[in-house]
Amino acid sequence: MKRFLIKLILFLLIIAAFITGLVVVSDRAIKQRKDVLLKLSNEIDIVFAGNSTVECAVDDNIISGAANIAQSGEAYLYSYCKIKALIEVNEQIKTVFLGFSYADLLMEKEDSWLFNDEFIIEKVQYYNYLLDAPERDLLISKNPKAYFLGLTKSVFNSLISILKSYNQTASDHKLSNFGGYKYLVRDRLEADPGVDYKNEIAIEKSYQQEKYLKMISELCHDHSIKLVLFNTPKHKSYYENVDEDILEIWSDTRTSLERDSLLDLSAYEMPDSCFGDLSHLNYRGARMFSQYLNEILNPNQKENWKKIETD
Repeated sequence: MKRFLIKLILFLLIIAAFITGLVVVSDRAIKQRKDVLLKLSNEIDIVFAGNSTVECAVDDNIISGAANIAQSGEAYLYSYCKIKALIEVNEQIKTVFLGFSYADLLMEKEDSWLFNDEFIIEKVQYYNYLLDAPERDLLISKNPKAYFLGLTKSVFNSLISILKSYNQTASDHKLSNFGGYKYLVRDRLEADPGVDYKNEIAIEKSYQQEKYLKMISELCHDHSIKLVLFNTPKHKSYYENVDEDILEIWSDTRTSLERDSLLDLSAYEMPDSCFGDLSHLNYRGARMFSQYLNEILNPNQKENWKKIETD
């Protein structure tokens, strides 16, 4: 029995060492290809980042000179790491629009987007090579099992990305496994309860969300990049009924970032058919809204977007 246990322990140690070696090698290899994997064309100088509200609202096929890297359930920690890596490779970036919706700063988002099993595994498998020691230590301290599951998946994803990079040129706005515009086919206004936190859970501000939001602000200022806090359109049933405590957290945080701009388009009027739910635009809404953004960001552009009709 003792001999069996010794063999079992040795076997497990060998497996652990093998997996660790794969992770280290794959991380090192993908970092060496980062300049290719994350290279945007020189015409792209605007980046849209954040969670699903930005992911579904901004069609970067319509907005000239822009790339959307937002992803569903993306905590500011991951946005920080992605933006940091992107500007290291793309010196032409001048402006970052960062999702800044009312509920983004709540503890509920920290618990789910940052420390929930599903989101840790999902993000680590693609972004582990972008994480620095403080971010890795934080995730490991809060949910080591999910982090190491994501870590094992990162080996395969890194290998695929490395192989693809050898046939990759500078992208107009699409980066592999880095978020991007989502063509949302959804019409669920009536089924969506919105963000009514009243009498349900205690409203508390997320320390980690606020911390990494401010780190993004510092990062942008250090690189002379304009940061725009970006609140995408919400259905009137949403923005007219947001809890006052949530609004106060949102407003106080915005005030603390006085060096940065705010583009609050939450009350931008759109037909009900443009909303997938109360807080997300569907593909119809994204097309209409992106045409509007393009007119703002590229006022001298001659293309006639009015020819593109909404369904």
